[in-house]
Amino acid sequence: MDDPTRPLTISGCRSECAWSATGDAVGGEPLFACGACGSEWVRSEPWTPIDWHGDIPDAVLAERVRAPAEGERPVRTRGDQG
Repeated sequence: MDDPTRPLTISGCRSECAWSATGDAVGGEPLFACGACGSEWVRSEPWTPIDWHGDIPDAVLAERVRAPAEGERPVRTRGDQG
């Protein structure tokens, strides 16, 4: 399901992070959620989730570097200018 208007869930971190794709989308972007606290993330967010080991999960990294689909806004990174 794609809900273009709903806000992402943000919960207090429990240091047990386990991020994975949910199969849903928000604003046309694949939605990821933390299995421990329920926080959510999409690639246009200015931060990148890490797991409880301090590593970026493979699925999150693949989404972060994926080329934007037609009509999808590009992801800005710290290295972008302008």
